[in-house]
Amino acid sequence: MRFSRRSHVSLSGERLRVMLAFLSALSLANSVSAQAQANDSAKPGKPSMIQTSEPAKPASYNANSLHRLDFRVVGKSCAVCLMGIQKKVKVMPGVVKAAVMLKRPYGAVIIYDSTKQSKESLINKAKAEDKEVKVEQVTDFPIQKLPTILIPLYGIPKTASADVGSDSHK
Repeated sequence: MRFSRRSHVSLSGERLRVMLAFLSALSLANSVSAQAQANDSAKPGKPSMIQTSEPAKPASYNANSLHRLDFRVVGKSCAVCLMGIQKKVKVMPGVVKAAVMLKRPYGAVIIYDSTKQSKESLINKAKAEDKEVKVEQVTDFPIQKLPTILIPLYGIPKTASADVGSDSHK
């Protein structure tokens, strides 16, 4: 079968039209997706696909009454449950920072203003609405300054946690 030059050109012209239609559809889909993502990120409380570390809450806390509460979460091990505990505690008044480790031993840490919040209410909130969640090895002590990186004492090796604990009591 012989193709004339003219049929070959029309064939590649058809391919070109299909490719251009595909690229324009792809471009339209990307712009719609970008606009939807911008709208979602503009709504407060709406999670986005990209998680970023949040800065500490504004200086609405008393720096002289900061406390660090560390404990282990027992009874839950799925990431969704552990992050749910972190979210519940993080929104409480007086809580400056909170973190929960997603691997064993599932340590949690909360930095809070002791004039606005109590250790007992924070622990009760962490256990709230779930009978399976238990809190063990609770330590609570005052700190002089807000830590830059928040790592639970029960989420790091024992030798390093002994060093962290001794530095923070000075």
